[in-house]
Amino acid sequence: MDSAKILEILASYNRFWAGEDVDSGIEREMLGSLLSQLASREVVVLKGVRRSGKSTLLAQVIRHLVDSGTNPLSILRVNLEEPLFSTGLSVELLERIYRTYREKVYPEGRCSLFLDEIQNVPDWEKWVRGRNETENIKIYITGSSATMLSREIGTKLTGRQVSFEVFPLSFKEFLRFHDLEIGSEIEYLNSRSLIRHLFGKYAKYGGFPEVVLAPNTEGKELLLKNYFEDILYRDIAARHEIRDVANLRNLAVYLLTNAARQTSINRLKNNFSISQDKTENYVSALLESYLLFQLQKFSYSLKSTMRAGFKAYAVDTGVRNRIAFTFSEDSGWMIENIVFLHLRQRHEEVYFLAGGTETDFAVKEGVRLTRRIQVWYDDPAVEVIPGRELACFKGEGPGNKGGECILLTNDYSSVVDVNGVKVHCIPVDKFLIFDHPGQR
Repeated sequence: MDSAKILEILASYNRFWAGEDVDSGIEREMLGSLLSQLASREVVVLKGVRRSGKSTLLAQVIRHLVDSGTNPLSILRVNLEEPLFSTGLSVELLERIYRTYREKVYPEGRCSLFLDEIQNVPDWEKWVRGRNETENIKIYITGSSATMLSREIGTKLTGRQVSFEVFPLSFKEFLRFHDLEIGSEIEYLNSRSLIRHLFGKYAKYGGFPEVVLAPNTEGKELLLKNYFEDILYRDIAARHEIRDVANLRNLAVYLLTNAARQTSINRLKNNFSISQDKTENYVSALLESYLLFQLQKFSYSLKSTMRAGFKAYAVDTGVRNRIAFTFSEDSGWMIENIVFLHLRQRHEEVYFLAGGTETDFAVKEGVRLTRRIQVWYDDPAVEVIPGRELACFKGEGPGNKGGECILLTNDYSSVVDVNGVKVHCIPVDKFLIFDHPGQR
């Protein structure tokens, strides 16, 4: 591809060079963290499921740069899923793109380079590391593959990168997309009915930005179906060269249907009559694509943790509801899945507890468990908490002692005493709005 064609493609993605506004949508919570890295030398990496908003976050950083007076010509954005680039993606093409930009657009001075969907370029990490070390440049990259990017970054960019995981919208962001900002207890109480209404939509259709903004049910469901198909076929089957797509799809649907329920590789292998190696590879690929997450049992013994199996959670309840088989008791599952995603984004180590009684979530910080969280999402009219929902706070079993104890409810708010342990009962929508990293 000659430089004239490359420049034509670049100009179409960088219209702000000609003074056009940067279309960057509604600000995400993560934007402040990304902007804090502008002056650093590290490569900034955004990882996450496709369509979660990684590209929009890049646009928001670009808009900030332009609005703050940065020369628009010093900013280059490259979409590596551009069809005209797809047949020749290589580090050589990356170099030609960068050299064309430097020769034709911005020959000298510090520039900001934004590379979208970098995992499509073989050996991309070598080029990124080389340019980051030798050029006056700030690099942001995005990718839709958890394990692959982590592996490559770990071996090639150690000490030279800062990584962020991008999820579909949090509930607080979802409210913002509906022009509702809740910053205080009074605002929460005054908007309680609307918040509950929107929470129902959030649980049903999830938080993918384009789905949230879709004007009708038909549009939302079509997008969710397409997202699942793209992840399954483009991010998993094609990338891993999986030919047995039928079993891969069946396994994905099964895990989505049975999310929050304990399973194991051995059980999955027997259910689908496929080899253990293939089962492990398929589950690993589903996790790598960010379609699913794995929650393990807490134990002070690593061997015990590995034997205990795991629970799978969906990256988005909307995708799960569109694809999986549904049952009448699924409302409790959806809430548990939403809480898991909330905790997963805010804490490095999250587990479930089992042994006598089970606790839905336990947060580990350092060497101790700091939070134990149970989800009880019953009808609001029910005000008597079932004993089984409080049993996990009685201090029985490994890990079931100490830390903050929280029971997340539909609409019940109180503090109850369980064998001398204070359990804070909090409506789940309120918890999602006001619970922030480091806040207790």
